[in-house]
Amino acid sequence: NKILLEKTGAFSVTTLPSAKESLDRISSERFDAILSDYQMPEMDGIAFLKCVRARHGSLPFILFTGKGREEIAIEALNNGADFYIQKGPDMKGMLAELKHKLCHAIERRQTETALRESRQNQNDIINFLPDATFVIDTSGKIVAWNKAIEEMTGTSGADMIGKGDYQYALPFFGERRPLLIDFVHEEQLPTGSDYLYIERRGRNLHAEVIARRLDGCEGAYLWLTAGPLYDLEGHLTGAIESIRDMSEILKIRHDLARSREMNQEFANMMPVAVYEMDLSGNLTFTNSVALEWFGVTREDFEKKICIYDYIVPHDRERAARDIHRVLGGVKSVGQEYLLQRKDRSTYLGLIYASGIMDPESGKCLGLRGVIIDMTERKKIAQALHESEERLALAVKAGDIGTWDINLPCPRIVGLEDWYSRMLGYDTGSASLTLESGSSLLHKDDLSLVHAAFREHVNRKTPLFETEARVLCRDKTWKWVLVRGKVIEWDAGGNPARITGTVNDITGVRNARNFL
Repeated sequence: NKILLEKTGAFSVTTLPSAKESLDRISSERFDAILSDYQMPEMDGIAFLKCVRARHGSLPFILFTGKGREEIAIEALNNGADFYIQKGPDMKGMLAELKHKLCHAIERRQTETALRESRQNQNDIINFLPDATFVIDTSGKIVAWNKAIEEMTGTSGADMIGKGDYQYALPFFGERRPLLIDFVHEEQLPTGSDYLYIERRGRNLHAEVIARRLDGCEGAYLWLTAGPLYDLEGHLTGAIESIRDMSEILKIRHDLARSREMNQEFANMMPVAVYEMDLSGNLTFTNSVALEWFGVTREDFEKKICIYDYIVPHDRERAARDIHRVLGGVKSVGQEYLLQRKDRSTYLGLIYASGIMDPESGKCLGLRGVIIDMTERKKIAQALHESEERLALAVKAGDIGTWDINLPCPRIVGLEDWYSRMLGYDTGSASLTLESGSSLLHKDDLSLVHAAFREHVNRKTPLFETEARVLCRDKTWKWVLVRGKVIEWDAGGNPARITGTVNDITGVRNARNFL
């Protein structure tokens, strides 16, 4: 048999005198299949089969039986043999049958192994995903429940795999109900107060929802995406849904809206006119002082106001030249113009301006600046100084540190006071650098900080934002929230200047963990 099989060119055959020796060799070498006789010394073919199945799982096993020994063939199949072949005088026919069954058994095992590895790879990939993810089959049963969703819901995969009847909704809503994944194949999209937004993009659904069960009574703000899954032949096998807790983003959005309100409020507090304009000279932002000084209303502003209309005619050409210079990158040193109000009365104003730069393209989008009424210059300058101090005190009272980095110089500017006040270090005359700052980060958080920074530098996120632990001088750890943004890029598209804030969130983290 060895010679005949090897002559086919399809097999390399190793023969051994006993089942015991075969078991030893199988343990130390790789074989694609076992071809065994029934009658053997020390151990017959059935006992050998049982040992192979116990030790080596589904390794293909074909048993030779004698003519008229159907009961042995049945016992072999019952114990997991892939095939049996009856011995006979027709060697050519027996060899053809043996070759066919060997090839079939080996191919079937390789296919099963590949399928098992493919499923394992799929599970590994799903588990590797940072977003909470689960998969259901076409019957609605859970077939994958990754580690991220275990952490989000506190429910283990062992308790979820194989469950149906909307079991996956319980951790989020406390009741069995369809989730986004169940509407992937439906024309009608879900409605209800829980969904803040939902749309279909191609085969996938995207939505935002409030999960009432998560985060206690407040619920968690979740971003969802769901889509169908197909096999290699294009047959539908199920669906997948990924979930991201965006509660912090919702807070950021709220903070951003509040920041805009505060910017308007701060601007309204300023004793000078604050403005922004586009490249055509149309105002896009003003504070209440500007409206008051020029004698216009908010309704006038909404109808579009051109700044040139509020400069007396004989000063407009000079103002236009100065504006174009600033748009071209020339630093404004402040220029005086005779300005006119809506009622055509005039006053002398000192205007400062700077370009509004697009952080991604680096193009100038317009100008922003202030206008000072020169008739009360000293009074206004003092009030402006006091307003700036109030703003600085507000930042300091909130335990917020501001920082600025001009690359490639590694020095961190502006953080020394916070560094000393919050962490207890005495910087003295030494400069705070990226290296010295990074050395204080907890080793488990360092990679997260670097990853968040790379995401922002690669323009995948609008802000560099991350939470990390820093070591205080007294050897305790504090949680801080670091936010930053690249505000200047060099000619090669690399970050040239980064600015941001850092603040202590230890109390918030402790409260969050307590909840």
